[in-house]
Amino acid sequence: MIRPLLVGVHPGQHPDIVQRAAGFAHALGTSLVCVWVDVGPVADDGSGERRLTTELDRALRGTGVAWSLVVAGDGDVARQLDEAAVTHDAAIVVVGAHRSGADGWRNEALGGSVAGRLSHLQHRPVVVLPVLPPPSPDGPDGPDGPDGPDGTVD
Repeated sequence: MIRPLLVGVHPGQHPDIVQRAAGFAHALGTSLVCVWVDVGPVADDGSGERRLTTELDRALRGTGVAWSLVVAGDGDVARQLDEAAVTHDAAIVVVGAHRSGADGWRNEALGGSVAGRLSHLQHRPVVVLPVLPPPSPDGPDGPDGPDGPDGTVD
């Protein structure tokens, strides 16, 4: 087994990021270390960690990948993820493209993207995953497919 894969997570995150990270970990035959850097204005009272554990359990159930959750101290997300990667001797670091809402805005305003800063701190590969939109009930191109209802291109 190779060194673990580390993925940045947070409560309410789209499950796609951690599920694709688990897919990488499975393909590499390794485990997943999920790291949450709590950047909220008030320290977590434990409810955020419980919520995140439940979300991760739901997202990772059935993947066959062993995983753990690490709650890092508050502060700069990129530096905290870098420290966690060093501590856990991660083979690869995976992050989502950006965080939405006030936390994402604050991170961008205070120093650029976490992925960009992390790529300059790390001496290991950093994989940046975009959040995929939820699938449409009628498929990616709507109910009539890519060519319209009669098969012709508009």
